[in-house]
Amino acid sequence: MSMLALDRALLVERETQILELKDKISAIQRSISELHAVKRSIQERIDSYTYPVLALPTEIITQIFLHYIPLYPQPPPLVGLRSPTTLTHICRKWRQIALATPRLWRALKLTPSYMLPSEEIVASIVALWTERSACTTLSIFANHSPQVMPLLLPHRSRWEYLNLDFDNGSQIQTLHIDGPMPLLRSLTLAVWDAVDTPLPLLEVPLLRTVVINDHGPPSLVLPWSQLTSLTLRTTHPDACLSILRAASQLVQCRLHLWSQPTPLGGAAVVLPRLESLVLERDSEVCREFFESLVAPALRRLEIPEAFLRPHVVETLNAFISKSGCTLQSLQITKLAALLSYCSYTVAFSSIPQVSFL
Repeated sequence: MSMLALDRALLVERETQILELKDKISAIQRSISELHAVKRSIQERIDSYTYPVLALPTEIITQIFLHYIPLYPQPPPLVGLRSPTTLTHICRKWRQIALATPRLWRALKLTPSYMLPSEEIVASIVALWTERSACTTLSIFANHSPQVMPLLLPHRSRWEYLNLDFDNGSQIQTLHIDGPMPLLRSLTLAVWDAVDTPLPLLEVPLLRTVVINDHGPPSLVLPWSQLTSLTLRTTHPDACLSILRAASQLVQCRLHLWSQPTPLGGAAVVLPRLESLVLERDSEVCREFFESLVAPALRRLEIPEAFLRPHVVETLNAFISKSGCTLQSLQITKLAALLSYCSYTVAFSSIPQVSFL
């Protein structure tokens, strides 16, 4: 065969190969088109899918959000886990719901931390949260901060729970918190160094619970007669008796007494509604303090053994007889082995629950 014939045969073979490749390319292109069609169909299904949680009514999502943060009046973190701020970062719908739910933003703990190292950052968050809380009542946990506290004072009419921790009483006075607080129900105050300047907090018609930690200002003036729950820590017995004489509506009372060298005087203190009394500290003066109390409605008593010495059974029986109360629970703390557990149980067999700590 001539060279020309060979070239023609080779050319025909190459053309045949090209046609076969074209057919393969067409088949692949058809497969790609089919795959694109399947992809579009799947994407359309994905785009039309609604996550079940997003299909819930707004009211239910709101309740879920409220269960995400600590139970009011406990404050959530300003940032991070269990902070309502986290809910605003999930999706647009959740952000809209969170920002439209004032109760998520009504409890604030305003102390710098490693996540919020400066008071300037905390102050900016305070301004934002008080705005988002709208007209709801507020629960405030704060220490003395010249930048933060002034932002809270305009909202004092909404304060319901107030927890303040200051180095000294003069810091409180500079804040001018002695104005009307018509919705305040609970006040917790810690002051390390008290001052004698009067601090009246009288315009608090709903106040029922007061906790004074450390050295509360001796000149603190409260409507004691309307309180139903009172906790006093590091308080001199005579100052405590003076307060109790005015707090005739108390139902619950916890007292941590500070030793006092001088004897107590004055008439007995009658607490006609008191149901629960917890006493802490141990000294002879504290025993004299206990003997000054009369609580006819008392049902629960927790008391250090030192309050009852030297005649433990006689002292406690005298208190019960004088008060005319029917104790349901008695807990003796800080035992010194004057009596055995069995001796206590026998001596107070009429009390359903006797325990020791």
